[in-house]
Amino acid sequence: MKLKFLGYTLFIAACILFSLYVRFPGETAARYLEQTLSQLQSNVTLEIDTVHPSFPPGITADEVNVYYAGSPVVTLNRLTSAVDVTSLFGTPVTGSFKTRVFDGILSGVMHVSRETPRDASVKAELKDLKLNKIPLGKFLSDSTLSGILNGTLTTGFKHRKLLKNEGDMIVSNIVLQFQDPLFSIETYSFSSGTLKFSMPRDQTIRIDDFSVTGRQLDLHSSGDIRVAEIFQNSRLNLTARVVLHPLFFMDAGDSVPVDVSKTDVDNAILHLRIGGTIEQPTIAMDPGEK
Repeated sequence: MKLKFLGYTLFIAACILFSLYVRFPGETAARYLEQTLSQLQSNVTLEIDTVHPSFPPGITADEVNVYYAGSPVVTLNRLTSAVDVTSLFGTPVTGSFKTRVFDGILSGVMHVSRETPRDASVKAELKDLKLNKIPLGKFLSDSTLSGILNGTLTTGFKHRKLLKNEGDMIVSNIVLQFQDPLFSIETYSFSSGTLKFSMPRDQTIRIDDFSVTGRQLDLHSSGDIRVAEIFQNSRLNLTARVVLHPLFFMDAGDSVPVDVSKTDVDNAILHLRIGGTIEQPTIAMDPGEK
């Protein structure tokens, strides 16, 4: 009798769970998630096709499009998140998420305050994302970027205000391909690159360090990007140090600028200031640097 009662109980529970799954308001939940994120960070926009429950306890979102300042960033075919059940009885509530993007893995942990749901933090890890001819727009003469991306991202909010937003990225096997050759060179290759950035305040991205190392040239840059409502109109205030190696001069031939002179070790060092906007950048020699 006890086994029969247990069987009925399990059957009824399964029917309830199945009914909840089938009748789960996926579109309503998707709109709620979109609105919640826009309240936390107005520059970031989500478009979610639908949401449905998953196991372990959590939700799965299909066709997630992410925009920053109106510009598309990435499309996720399926984003799965799970809640740490033991944290439901305390604060903060802890959950995890995982998705495939660019043939790699984006995963992480999120914490949300029970008392004030708009207080939240997220730490994400990017593992072996394969960038394949990602368009860089007019900022780099309609070039494309390929490489393998790894890194971490950390974001925190309190009372809807950004407390922390920083990233630490490593890119390997970088290939920069230009539609119109730059100094007669269509392809620039770099063995590795690093990017460290932060957002000390809303609307400002601080490039703490951006460096790439290659056989043709090395580049080191830092500065601020003042984010505009339309991302392409964001203002640039960057400085850069470029080291041109002998292979650059071999590949460029007669296209080398006349004001570029080599050092004693057959390298040339340029100091640049980058201003304007992402859509229409201005690049000039920095006369204050030697």
